[in-house]
Amino acid sequence: MLFGEQFQVTRGKSDDWFNPILDDDTKIFVDPFLIFKEESGFWADAHSRIIDHFNLCFRLIAEGNLNPNSVRYRKAVDLLAFTEPRELCLGYTRRGTSGAGSGRGFASIVARLIAESIRRGIEDIQHFEELGIFEEGIGADRISDMTCTILKPRLIEYTQSVAATHDLPTGRHTVRSGAYDSGRLRWSSAEVDLPTNPFTNGPILLVPERFLNKLPILNADDWWDAYENERLRTDMNYEVLGNVDKQTIVRSARSNPDFVREWTIRKEGESVASYDLSADPEGVYQWDPASRAYVSDHPIAFEVPQTKEEFFRVIDKVVNQFKLFVEEQGGWYLLWDGTNEKPEHAVQLLFRGIAKHYCEANRVVLDAEVDLGRGPVDFKFSNGYERRAHLEVKKVHSGQFWHGLQEQLPSYMVSDDVNDGWFMAVRYRDTKGQKQRVLELPNVVSAAASRHHKHLRYALVDARRKPSASNI
Repeated sequence: MLFGEQFQVTRGKSDDWFNPILDDDTKIFVDPFLIFKEESGFWADAHSRIIDHFNLCFRLIAEGNLNPNSVRYRKAVDLLAFTEPRELCLGYTRRGTSGAGSGRGFASIVARLIAESIRRGIEDIQHFEELGIFEEGIGADRISDMTCTILKPRLIEYTQSVAATHDLPTGRHTVRSGAYDSGRLRWSSAEVDLPTNPFTNGPILLVPERFLNKLPILNADDWWDAYENERLRTDMNYEVLGNVDKQTIVRSARSNPDFVREWTIRKEGESVASYDLSADPEGVYQWDPASRAYVSDHPIAFEVPQTKEEFFRVIDKVVNQFKLFVEEQGGWYLLWDGTNEKPEHAVQLLFRGIAKHYCEANRVVLDAEVDLGRGPVDFKFSNGYERRAHLEVKKVHSGQFWHGLQEQLPSYMVSDDVNDGWFMAVRYRDTKGQKQRVLELPNVVSAAASRHHKHLRYALVDARRKPSASNI
């Protein structure tokens, strides 16, 4: 459910806040480079606040003689221990809105990177997200965590302003790392009045929509592309490595820190854009309001399952409703970004949106991305211990299509001692290879079920782009 739906508030022309999904994390992030571009108004000095924090850590580590056992070095580690700001409902998490965040071990890694930078003669920092280019474990989620923790007092003030403007109800909440004691150089909790998330009973923090991105502007892959292009211009014998791993990128960045800084400065002069929530090219946001509206307009009367057969019929009906939504009610449109198909997780999220509402009404539990030791199965349905089933989603043209059916899904079922599974094949194009796979699918499903001694069903969902009514 969206924040605006829960509190019955519509954004006006003067509203710039992101309207978050309250019962699930949206897989986008706060990008500090977009905050850096703010030149006036409430957020004009926010990026400076972030950089001041990291430069303080630089100073403490330098004053501690780069010794991890010194008091000042340990104080810097304390200041670099960032927790996931779950109040924003953003980022990566298995379920709900509570992810892993960044603990003290990660803080030690960042402190070590700062110490190494000082040894190379770097005495301050202008864009801390450069750290993600020098270290494998620093990705978009970590960078967003750092940004939002440092700015949490500002985010609290911003959210309270939105609540006051729209006369929203608030409650008293304890916000972890909601205040910063500049005298003692430490984070502390803050007791503040904020809107309440009904799904977590915790506070909600809002953030301007224009600060959100799928990845930080300054990210390792983009730096590597620039680095490759520069090497090609200067060395015709240079071998382009193509899709390299993060370890290679980090090793090259550490060997060429000056180029990283030059690339960052060039980026400062470029125009940048935040994530387009209306187009939603990654399919991480529009699935929720669209699926909620469809289920509301297409209620289904189920009987609460009392037997395995009734339980399976519920799953069949849910799968068929999703198929109907995609093929006949325009749902396919949410799986495409113009003429480009969206990533596979877009169809998984859309199915989840349709399925969870029907399942909740029938006392069937739907869990997404359940880790069973051999990896996460896409969906697990359950109604008590005796009635359980798995469902795996694969694009028909995926290189893992047959493996997903013949090995992956059965493996998950064995791990979870589940006998019944559904394989959802989603077709996007009319290629010869996809047509052949569609024809072979029934026989391969039957053979896989027989080989693994499991009950397997399949569903074929046609997500091909449909012509407009005027062209039919």
